[in-house]
Amino acid sequence: MLRTHKKKKEVLRDYVLLILGTGIMALSIQMVFDPMGMVTGGFTGIGILVKRATEQMIPGGIPIWFTNLALNLPAFIVAWFRMGKVFVRRTAVAAVLLSAWLAVIPIYNLAKGDYLLAAVYGGALAGVGISLVFRTGNATGGTDLLASILHLRFRRFSVAQILMVIDGAVIVAGFYLVGARPAMYAILTVMIVTKVSDMILEGMNYSKMIFVVSDKSNEIAEHILYEMNRGCTAIPAQGMYSDEMRKMLFCVVGKKEIVDFKDCVKELDPNAFVIVTDANEVLGEGFLEY
Repeated sequence: MLRTHKKKKEVLRDYVLLILGTGIMALSIQMVFDPMGMVTGGFTGIGILVKRATEQMIPGGIPIWFTNLALNLPAFIVAWFRMGKVFVRRTAVAAVLLSAWLAVIPIYNLAKGDYLLAAVYGGALAGVGISLVFRTGNATGGTDLLASILHLRFRRFSVAQILMVIDGAVIVAGFYLVGARPAMYAILTVMIVTKVSDMILEGMNYSKMIFVVSDKSNEIAEHILYEMNRGCTAIPAQGMYSDEMRKMLFCVVGKKEIVDFKDCVKELDPNAFVIVTDANEVLGEGFLEY
């Protein structure tokens, strides 16, 4: 009973995140990308191009929401037979929600003609929206779905590589149809979207992961354990040049503690070999809780 209740809460949470995420994505399109003519890839990017190309024939052009649905429909039909109905059902919900938001949110130029502000505002909004959708384990269809379908035929290429080619082609088309300036800022926008979504999905509580090879590994370990109050693990390691066995220390510390750590190593063993790298998310005692 408790398990069923928990599952219902998770499903409700996912739907709330989907509604919010697709709504924020639609805001970035209707209030930044479309008014500024910034084609950032995807089916919605194609929708912006189609709208611009048909403005002369149809007042206001073909709406983006219609193009998004029209392009997704055949992709969903193919995916239904090739990838399974569970996959399609989860993705279709997000795609329909995005199109619904695009249909009801009015167009407003939030950046007022400033392409740099458009890249920042639009990138931040789209990044937040995409990350909320991804947190539910769903996607919004579009070129992501198309790349997954094409991957079934072209196995030697990864989904990410196929997606890069498709979205790159959309951005290049935007270069010719809406001009070089919007296209160049669209590339900057894509970078901002990726960075913002990664920050939200992976967390902003970055820590530092450290590996140390030293003749004074015991003394360094004592400083980590008793002075810094951090855990430390000794891993048996063999130098292939000297053929000697040594202890390689492994530990994770906070960003502010890295200076203290390096000062300690410099004092105890200036010849120590130290590797410091970012740990985007650390779960467990002393860091984030599960």
